Amino acid sequence: MSIRRYLRIQCMKFLYAQYLSKIDLYKVEKNLLENIKSLNNFYVHFFCLMITIQENSLNIKKQLNRKEEKFNYIDNFSCNSVIKILSNHQYLVDQYNDRKIFFKNKKESIFFFLQELKKKSKKYKFFEVPCSSFEEEKKFLLKCYQFLFISSETWIESLVQDSYILYEKENIDFVHQMVKKTLQLINNSNNDFKLYNIYNKENKKFILNLYRNTIFHKEKFNHLINKISDNWNVERISIIDLILLQMAICEFLYFPHIPPKVTINEYIEIAKIFCMKKSTMFVNGILDKALKYLQEKNKIYKKILFK
Repeated sequence: MSIRRYLRIQCMKFLYAQYLSKIDLYKVEKNLLENIKSLNNFYVHFFCLMITIQENSLNIKKQLNRKEEKFNYIDNFSCNSVIKILSNHQYLVDQYNDRKIFFKNKKESIFFFLQELKKKSKKYKFFEVPCSSFEEEKKFLLKCYQFLFISSETWIESLVQDSYILYEKENIDFVHQMVKKTLQLINNSNNDFKLYNIYNKENKKFILNLYRNTIFHKEKFNHLINKISDNWNVERISIIDLILLQMAICEFLYFPHIPPKVTINEYIEIAKIFCMKKSTMFVNGILDKALKYLQEKNKIYKKILFK
């Protein structure tokens, strides 16, 4: 899932919440932004967690089993070049320093991670095989992420308790997806790799414009939907379907850099997730009619971007 689609989904959810609760739209807007900020914090938190595990792994190695000879699974983590690249990224350095006190109080959780890694190494032999190249180190870290970070939700939840990160189970899959993509893009020569920033100015501007304009102009959008839909008054349309239609029409009219076809495709995909099959077909049909009507009335202005 792209970041923009995720933002659209979050906007839809908060528009729906505002409709049901009738709470002041700016209070809901504030909660929407906090949700996005929290997600970005959670994304960064995973990388800081990898860094702190690596920093503590050699000391904890001595505590696991003094008589055990093989510690390849710990050595693969403690010497992992991908994590070392992460630990040299200036933004992550700053974020990690802000979280040091938090991680200092979570040593038991770090110890638990390495104990779990030890168990996995007995079941999955690739954890025990020493890494001999950068690509093998990356594969090892991705396997750790798959088998220990993603599958250990209780452990992850305990790690973010009492921190400033809002843990929401419904968002966790998206965060994992972003973390894995970031790890996959790191190579041996890009120490200055780019992190995703969900909470940057561009994304905040996008979601605020989408949220506000959908609310401010919803009556105009409803009038258009009534006009082009055969025998379908907006009162007969399910709330989620109606919100998706309003948001898409909002993009047609108030987002000059987004091509209409992209908008239609995005909201059809979102409808597939949240709506019934008939609703998806209905949303597709209404948006096609709305686009054609607005183009005939010369209401749509789109800027052509040249690369």
